[in-house]
Amino acid sequence: MINNLIPVSSRRRRRERGSEIIEFALLFAGVGPLLLWAFVSSMNIMRSIEASQVCRDVGNLYIHGTDYSTASAQNTAYYLSQGFGLQLSTDTPATASFTGNTATNDTNGGNGWVVLSEIMYVGSNACSSLPAGTTCTNQGQYVFLQRIDFGNKNVTFSGRSVASVFGAPSSTAAPNSYGNVPNYLTDSNAVSSTAGNYITLGDGQVAYVAETFFSSPDLGFAGYPGGGIYTRTFF
Repeated sequence: MINNLIPVSSRRRRRERGSEIIEFALLFAGVGPLLLWAFVSSMNIMRSIEASQVCRDVGNLYIHGTDYSTASAQNTAYYLSQGFGLQLSTDTPATASFTGNTATNDTNGGNGWVVLSEIMYVGSNACSSLPAGTTCTNQGQYVFLQRIDFGNKNVTFSGRSVASVFGAPSSTAAPNSYGNVPNYLTDSNAVSSTAGNYITLGDGQVAYVAETFFSSPDLGFAGYPGGGIYTRTFF
């Protein structure tokens, strides 16, 4: 007699058909965000290494006398940072096209912002250069001698605004077209109140600082924030 009964294993396979898809979906729901986080983090680590090199290169030129208030120097930074979305104008390519000197070229689009600062600690020796009878208002403070920035100062990391950790000279101490800060010994608006948290200088000593901000909007997908990369170098 022929047995027409369907084996138990076959019946079980029919009932479980499609369960692998459900199991995979459940597994991906748990592991997927982890894989996404690992991918984005790995990309940001690689970019961070590249951005650090850009920051060092720009800062190295700065300390050796490159005048970044000129279009040619800012364009050098543009080419050094290829791939990071630094824009210096509305032209294509978005390179600086102004003539003369512009130390504040920071209202462009793009994903990059570069800030260069020359900072000095004001002690009694530094104050001695003032005419007799002039009050050295900023004695015991860190002050800006020069500040130049270019790119997009409104760049954001995951929707959050960015800013130089050293602040900026303001009002009557605003830099001129060359980036030089006037009356840095006597004008309190030239003081960097946070510089002492990052550098230690003696009386009259100077530090050169390069800061770069590069956002990563291309890594912001599927609800995961792309963030950005901040680097700074001291000379």
